[in-house]
Amino acid sequence: MRGQPTAIMLLIGLMCLVRFGLAAYGYLLPTALMAQLAAPAADNLQMPYIIRVWAVRDMVLAVLVATAGPAMIRTLLIACIAIDATDIVSAWLSGRAGLFDPAATLSLMTTAIAALVPESLALLLIGRRRA
Repeated sequence: MRGQPTAIMLLIGLMCLVRFGLAAYGYLLPTALMAQLAAPAADNLQMPYIIRVWAVRDMVLAVLVATAGPAMIRTLLIACIAIDATDIVSAWLSGRAGLFDPAATLSLMTTAIAALVPESLALLLIGRRRA
């Protein structure tokens, strides 16, 4: 994110804040996050581990993006967009399969969209600067 104009830095910062904040919450309190998503830990004892694996992935990504120089930021944003797009599709498919109720499905999709929008706009602005 270093060396970017203010608008791009703000968008990337917002994405990093959403990604890191939610991931830190999931890492520190995986059962609380599961309860909010209507997936109590008692139903799947392995889920807190999986939540923490996901959380570490997102915290590392947020740190990498926040500290990236101009040469790497585009590649990292593309990776983040791909991850968030697959998270949205996965949430939607899980909802269609009946694994989550509509409110939990929407919540899962919304959290991924909250990171997807600013990172996509940042990538668009970076692309316009190059052109």
